[in-house]
Amino acid sequence: MRFGVSYVILLGLLLAKLQINAQKPYTDSLKQILMHTDDPQRRVDLLCDIAYDLTDFDDEAAENYANQARKLAEESNYQAGLKYALTVVGLGNFSSGNYQEALQNLHSSRRIKAEQKPELTGYNLMLIGSTYRDLAYYDSAEHYYKLAIQTIGEKGDPYYLGFFYRGLANLKLILWQSQEALTYLKKAESYAKKRPRDFYVLMNIWDLYGRVYHQLLKYDESNAYFKKMCDQEKLTKDYLQEIKCLLHESDVAIDNGDFGNALQYSFKALQISDIYRYPQERVDVYSKIGYIYTELSQYSLASQYYFEGLKIGEKYGLRFETADLYAKLAWIYKEESSYTVAHDYLNKSESLRITIGDRHGVSECQNIRGLVYYLQKEYDRSLAEFNKALTIRKTVGNELNITATIYNMSLVYEAQNKNAIALDYQMQSMAVEERLNNIVGMGISYNSISELMIKLNRFSEADAYLKKAMRLSVTTGSKLLRRNIYSNYARFYEVQGNYKMANQYHKKFETLNDSIYSESGSVKLAEMEALYQVEKKELEIRELDEQKKMQGKELESQRQLARQQRFIIAISLTSIVMLLVAGAVVFRYSREKSRDNKSLQKLNRAISEQKEEIQAQSEELIEASETITNINKELEVKIEARTTELKQAYKELDTFFYRASHDFRRPITTFLGLAGVAKITVKDQVSLELFEKVSETAGSLDKMLQKLQSISDVGSQQMVYKEVFLKELTEEILDSFSRQLQQKKIAVHQEMNESTSLVSYPAMVKIIIENLIENAIHFAGVENPFINVRASVNSETATIEVEDNGQGIMDEYKSRIFEMYFRANENSKGNGLGLYIAKKAAEKLNGHINFSSNYAKGTLFSVILPNRQK
Repeated sequence: MRFGVSYVILLGLLLAKLQINAQKPYTDSLKQILMHTDDPQRRVDLLCDIAYDLTDFDDEAAENYANQARKLAEESNYQAGLKYALTVVGLGNFSSGNYQEALQNLHSSRRIKAEQKPELTGYNLMLIGSTYRDLAYYDSAEHYYKLAIQTIGEKGDPYYLGFFYRGLANLKLILWQSQEALTYLKKAESYAKKRPRDFYVLMNIWDLYGRVYHQLLKYDESNAYFKKMCDQEKLTKDYLQEIKCLLHESDVAIDNGDFGNALQYSFKALQISDIYRYPQERVDVYSKIGYIYTELSQYSLASQYYFEGLKIGEKYGLRFETADLYAKLAWIYKEESSYTVAHDYLNKSESLRITIGDRHGVSECQNIRGLVYYLQKEYDRSLAEFNKALTIRKTVGNELNITATIYNMSLVYEAQNKNAIALDYQMQSMAVEERLNNIVGMGISYNSISELMIKLNRFSEADAYLKKAMRLSVTTGSKLLRRNIYSNYARFYEVQGNYKMANQYHKKFETLNDSIYSESGSVKLAEMEALYQVEKKELEIRELDEQKKMQGKELESQRQLARQQRFIIAISLTSIVMLLVAGAVVFRYSREKSRDNKSLQKLNRAISEQKEEIQAQSEELIEASETITNINKELEVKIEARTTELKQAYKELDTFFYRASHDFRRPITTFLGLAGVAKITVKDQVSLELFEKVSETAGSLDKMLQKLQSISDVGSQQMVYKEVFLKELTEEILDSFSRQLQQKKIAVHQEMNESTSLVSYPAMVKIIIENLIENAIHFAGVENPFINVRASVNSETATIEVEDNGQGIMDEYKSRIFEMYFRANENSKGNGLGLYIAKKAAEKLNGHINFSSNYAKGTLFSVILPNRQK
């Protein structure tokens, strides 16, 4: 029977499913057999086998072969083949995220009354279960998984049984029923091991083992299973498992506080998901990247990736992932103090999670809502939410989640000045972290307890916990934890009246904080959002231009076709004329032969009708050409209108950006003025140091805003060229930096060779020189520092050079120094904008900037600008 052949081939395909290099030769061999097969039923089976083999490798080709199989099975009334074809079509729908079409085809296959191997029937049921699982209909998914197992029986093919039990385990994992998941996994593994060379099912089982043991907080067992899966993946080359391995590596890096490597692993996973476009896995990747940016307080970037994932989740009906992303977005809005929006997203998430039966997810919503109420100072409502979350989490049984809620409750009690209760809760949280040896959690607990001890004036205990936290910050390499420890140390010494030590730790805190973030979170968020919108508008303008070009090409093609048709019509008319002439000759000749008269009349009538038909076609073509011309004119008007609107929006956004930077500078100027007055009127030394710190901080922020204003100037100002006096301009800039030059004892040398005058835009030239000199000051050397400023002008160009003997630039950073916000040294006081602005200003003047640098020896920047004398 034919279903037996299909079963054997399908089993072979399953065994080698993700061995990418082997798929194509196997498909080619099937195609060769197909070419020499005439039997319709045999052809249906082969088309189905080819379609299955190409799924996840070339989905478009797989769909084509599956549809051919279905059509041929219907034409030949081959019911067993149609049943098989619909299953393969459903598999393709499932892989591409077309879940409703998948269910329709899989159920249609199930309803066909035709003899089929139980394994293939079970495979169809398993696909139905997996589709319902992705759509978060968990009861239906469990029903079909169990039905698949019943269909083939416990003595059936062990490969399929391993597959089906693995599906049940995955379902229990999602619902946080960890022990049941382990029971099913042990069964799945026992069946899968009966095929020792089959690693496809085993890799999926090991992945689930790793995730279940992670839920159970058994990290050693979890990592061991992930290692087995990832070691095998390197041999098998499985896209899906490679994505999972990279996300696991990202999780490990996050646990160690290494967010840079965490992002690298996640972005590599994102690249692979462009090839293997399984919607659920792609949402997981976007969610992971968003989580990392959230941990880094980069909320604008985090929300960008969360929204990308949300678009996929909502499009394909992935309710579990959609609810999770709603909650993650609520966390971001909580951090941005947008509490109303945070509550809206939490309500959407909780409602969806209640619908799908995700109790763990419901507790997460309640936990975050408790934090929102805490920040709103609604402490009773906050504790009520935490208690609800705690009740569910104790039922689920994950101690880390329980500990997180207990810790959050301690924050509420601390805010209510119930420090003894808060300390008791934090001690409970710390005990769990220590028992689980959760190093990151232990560090956070120690630091939080030290803060409470300081409030309770228990200084020796506070010092002991701070030292414990500091040791763990070194172990994990977590800069965020070490920064918070410095803050508590500053408070520790300040309360005891040791202002000198408090000031030292305050400086350490600010230095480390500056190395993590280039400016305050709210300013950076607003700025990045503005830059993002600007780039988005520019991209839309470019896309419209490209669209207009494509439409122009299409119109030209249509015109070319119309010209060809007119040429054909002309040739046809010429032929008709020639036929008419020939007809006249024949007619004259036929008058002498009456027997041919009737034939000639018929010929004339036929020619007349053909002429009229061609004339009608010609008129239709002319009318179509006029219609196309009118449509093109309308399109050009619409495109021009949209382009004008986008340019106006770009101009308004740039105006907002420019005015906002001016508005930000007003209070900063006030701060600087007040600090200056305080230096004259206040005599207390400690207060003077604090006012000096305020003045330095305000000055740094003022410089940053000036740079942001420079970005706006570079992007928007119209060029007005006039003579530039380089020597006077350079002396003016050096004079503005006189204080820093004196503090660092930097020797400055100027060499100006202005044989002819330079005509350019003075404001842009000043921006370039000012940022290059400021960069040289920031990275000046310690011994005998100097800065050399040289300039030479001829009739064609001007060359400006700024040289220093400072720190220099490492080779690995040279390709990135002109990037916005890039800083090669974490101790730098700059904000990573200076060289970016200098480069953009040079490009605005149609010039360019080069550099050469030796690490620990110095750097030379050269700027070449055109001379606009002519």
